[in-house]
Amino acid sequence: MNGPMKDWDAMGSDWRGQAVPTIDVDALRAEAAQQGRRLRGMLVLETLFAALTVLLVGWIAFQPDATPMETWLFGGLALLIVPYQAYVIWLRRREWSESGLDVEALVDVESRRCTTTLHYWRLGLWSVLGIWVLVYGVMLVGMQAMWSDDQIGGLVGATLANLVLIPIIGLYGLRRCTLARARLQKLAGLREQLRGP
Repeated sequence: MNGPMKDWDAMGSDWRGQAVPTIDVDALRAEAAQQGRRLRGMLVLETLFAALTVLLVGWIAFQPDATPMETWLFGGLALLIVPYQAYVIWLRRREWSESGLDVEALVDVESRRCTTTLHYWRLGLWSVLGIWVLVYGVMLVGMQAMWSDDQIGGLVGATLANLVLIPIIGLYGLRRCTLARARLQKLAGLREQLRGP
């Protein structure tokens, strides 16, 4: 009976001696802290930019010499920016801090950050495209209604500028989404390691 037990003991020793992949917790914390700083910085800058944009387009909309088209277009744009930015802040509300979390919670926060990044860019690009279509539509209406050259010129300029900016923003968004998807795969692997064999 000693023979089979020695086999089990040997197999147990082999099993315990296997190299088990470990999670580099310090590297994960450093990456999460860097992502957190970047997220907080970008969110603050984006909110400040949104506030300045609302002030600027609101100022344009309520100028004494503003045409009804300018009042409606720029006033509407100001009213759209406020709930959009509020939604972005609400979306990121659980991702502000990664300090004091255990490894599993840290992986969860980082996964949420990546998922939110994908949602953010999808929503943002469709919103920008929608605004461009709106400006283009107003331009076409203005051309049909024989608005002044200044009004049409401003709308044409905005339409052409967005033809350049939207692809640039889209390429940057595509890059951010590609990085987020790759990070999600890495985090899924870490989650599997946490669950163990």
